[in-house]
Amino acid sequence: MKLIHLSDIHLMENGQIIWDTDTKSHFDKAINIIKNLNDIDVIIISGDLSNDGSEWSYRYIDNQFASIGIPTYCCPGNHDNIDFLLHKYEPQFLQFKNQIDLGGWKFYFINTVIPDEIDPSHNKARGMIAEKNLVELERELINNKIPTAIIFHHPAKEPGGWLNRRLLENRDQFNHIISKFPHVKMVLYGHIHYEIQHEENGIIYSASPSIGYAFDKELPKFQIADKQEGFNIIEIRNESIQISKINIHDPDYISLTN
Repeated sequence: MKLIHLSDIHLMENGQIIWDTDTKSHFDKAINIIKNLNDIDVIIISGDLSNDGSEWSYRYIDNQFASIGIPTYCCPGNHDNIDFLLHKYEPQFLQFKNQIDLGGWKFYFINTVIPDEIDPSHNKARGMIAEKNLVELERELINNKIPTAIIFHHPAKEPGGWLNRRLLENRDQFNHIISKFPHVKMVLYGHIHYEIQHEENGIIYSASPSIGYAFDKELPKFQIADKQEGFNIIEIRNESIQISKINIHDPDYISLTN
């Protein structure tokens, strides 16, 4: 099984520039690369499809993935318009599900976004898994014994450097739960705009690089990592998981796991 994990498109209405970066151009480059890849079974997007929550941005993204035709599943990020995206928008192609079964694996999608108490139309930068969703996840993992991946937006592990901020607040509780289930094999997320892989207790924690604009923990805070935007390809063969990055500016495979 081969899947694409991408994150943080940060598209603006009518393709407006953000952070002096043309995120629409970056997204279009990614789409063109994906169209020329072979044997992709599924595409997973771990949040921040839009930067401004505009209907235009969601429709543009939806239409672009429809043009590829590969099943595409999403969870929201802190920049997304949660109410519109999950309750009002009727996607042509994108799918928002709590779980899917594919290739003998179970994939769970969790909303980690926290609405702002003062202005519910905006979200907090940090994330959290609601207690009821943690209880439900643990119940699912007790009953489900097949290889499992869990997808959400906020990092479940500290990436290092100045990126150790605005993470999943109850990550310790989440990590404790999944550590009890050896069939949990992967946790996929975004938010930090930087690719990183970490393995612990037999679980691979993998952050996808950003499509929209990239950061680097070795650079000054919020300085754009020029031409480091991209996405990950994950190949699963039996018990082997191989993760590679594709840079949208120089689309060669860069292995991130052994």
